[in-house]
Amino acid sequence: MFTGKQIAAARALLGMGQGELAEQAGVSVSTVETLESVSGELQNGRSEVDALRAVLEERGITFIDERVTSAAGGVGVRLSAAASTSPDTDARETIQYPEMAKDGPFGAGG
Repeated sequence: MFTGKQIAAARALLGMGQGELAEQAGVSVSTVETLESVSGELQNGRSEVDALRAVLEERGITFIDERVTSAAGGVGVRLSAAASTSPDTDARETIQYPEMAKDGPFGAGG
């Protein structure tokens, strides 16, 4: 499930305006306005809907579908690390503690 409210919520999490999203997705601002105002589910497969979703997902938005993730409490969005970023971008920044791991793997509570 993918709704207009999810697009608006995703934009808010990213701090994006409708114009910025429209430009990056290659659609008009009026298209973003119209899709955000749709009550109910948007149809995947429409080029405009797919373009908006792709831009938001590239920036780290995960769309939550209540039909798949019922424990989540309904449809929504989550902001995660963007697909284009990596938490370990430089091996020199990675901190490891080999002396702690010599007795075996860490358990809960480490």
